[in-house]
This record gives sequence, C-alpha cells and structure tokens, in this order.
Amino acid sequence: MLRGFLRFLGFAVVGLWFVGCNGDTNSAARSFQEQIVQARKMADLELRAKQLIRIGYQQGKAKDRAGSEDTFRLARKDCELIDKPEARAGALALMADAHARLGNRAEARWAIRAALAAADKVENAESKVRALARIARPQGAVGDKKDAVATLKSAEKLADKLDNVQGKILSLCAIAKAYWKIGQKDSSDRVLNVAMDFAASVDDPKKRSLAIAEVAAQQSDLGKRAAAKKTFESALQSARKIENRYFRAYTMGELAEKLSKAGFHAKSHEVLNEAELVAEEISAADMQRQALLKIRRLMGELPKG
Repeated sequence: MLRGFLRFLGFAVVGLWFVGCNGDTNSAARSFQEQIVQARKMADLELRAKQLIRIGYQQGKAKDRAGSEDTFRLARKDCELIDKPEARAGALALMADAHARLGNRAEARWAIRAALAAADKVENAESKVRALARIARPQGAVGDKKDAVATLKSAEKLADKLDNVQGKILSLCAIAKAYWKIGQKDSSDRVLNVAMDFAASVDDPKKRSLAIAEVAAQQSDLGKRAAAKKTFESALQSARKIENRYFRAYTMGELAEKLSKAGFHAKSHEVLNEAELVAEEISAADMQRQALLKIRRLMGELPKG
C-alpha cells in the first residue's frame, strides 16, 4: 500500500514542487496510468498538456523512466497542437522546467527552443515578456546562464515600452523573480528598483499605491522582508492621499489583502482598522455600506497572526 503518495504541490510561473512516495511499484504504476487516462479526457489542450507534464514529472521522480518518457511524449504532442502562441509557450516552458528538474538536459533544451519559438509569435507585449521570463528559468536550470540572461534582457526591453501601469509592474516583477531564480541577485534587485521607480512616478494615487504594493509583494516573495515592509508602507502612504473616501477605503482593503498574503498579518489588520474609519466617513449611504461590507468581511477572513 502507498503511505505517502506522490502529489503535485503547486507551481507559479513554471515552478514544480514534488513530494516523494513509498510503497509498491505496481500500485504506483497503476495509479499513474489512471491519472493519464483521466488527463487525456480533458478537452482543453493546454490544461491537458500541463497535467500530463506534471504526471510525467512525478513518474520521473518515482524512477519510472520509461513511463515518464511516454507521458512526456503525449504532452509534447498536445503542446504542438495548442493554437495560441502564449499558451503553447507556457506549456512548453513548464515541460522544460520539469525536464530540467529531472536532469533531462537534452529534452529540457528542446522544450526551451520550442517555447522560445512560440514566444516569438506572441503579439501582445505583456504576454511576451512574461513568457520570456518563464522560459529563462529552465534555461538557467540546465546551465545555460548566458542564454537565460539574454532572454531576460530581451524581456526588459519589451517591458520598458509598456504603458499599462499594472501590466508593466507585473512584467518587471516577473523578470526580477526570474533573475533571482537563476542566481542573478544583483540584476533582480536592479529590476525591482526600476519597478519601484516607475510605480512611485505614477500620478494617480490609487494606481500608484497598488503598483508599489505589487513591488512589495514580490520583494516578500523573494525573502526580502525588511524591504517589503518598507515598500508596503510607501504604498499605504500613497493610499492615504486618495481624496475620494470610498476609493481610499477600498484601496486600503486591497493593500490589507496583499499584506496578509505576504505574511504581514498584524499590519494587514491595522490597515483594515484604518480603512474602516475612512469608510465610516463616506457620506453616500450605499457606498458606505459597500465599503464597510468589504472591509469587515476581510477583517473576518484574513488571519490575525
């Protein structure tokens, strides 16, 4: 009987984390086959390919090399059938990451080349930047650091031309995280500083506050807790400058959610308490009620410590 069983814990941008298993090999093989059968019933090609990639990765970690190769072969066929270049690039980047983690360098490099070819066809600049940031990570993982840096440099050039505030900030944060993952800490910090400078230059205090908070969230995600705390405070200062009390209260609620997600639970409730006071000063009854409902719901949902 299986005691631990393999399970996929989650991934962001293209990360895979794996928990090993113990027990009977035949039982594990049967379970993998059952998962593959279920995955192949999925109508969405992108979701099906990604699920097969996860299963192939799990098989590889369980030392079922032949089974893993067969499953990756199925996933590769599905990847090649995905119409949208952005979705195809994302699935192939995930495959590259899985192969890199398993030590399959030749297969990882094939997937990287295919992902780059797909990314080259992505028309939306934001989507292309994020695709390149995802691809750079497995490039670094297989030891192609120069290629990974070149990919991220290309992403930076595209991000520099973006006009949408949120899109530009998210793109820069994705690039910074990719630099961090490939061991280029100085470049990661540099890009985060660029993101912070851009966020601080936004005229609209609401947009400025949320943009700064995105930078803070990324700093926290990279383990830069002290910097994140300071940046979140800058975001709060911008929120306090929003003249419309309804928008100020709502923005503070959004900041509280980001603070909580970043692990600053006590601070998130401090911000909610402040937001509640702001909401109580809203003159329009309907708008006041909406703001208070949101804030008090968050007070009940967000952990306090």
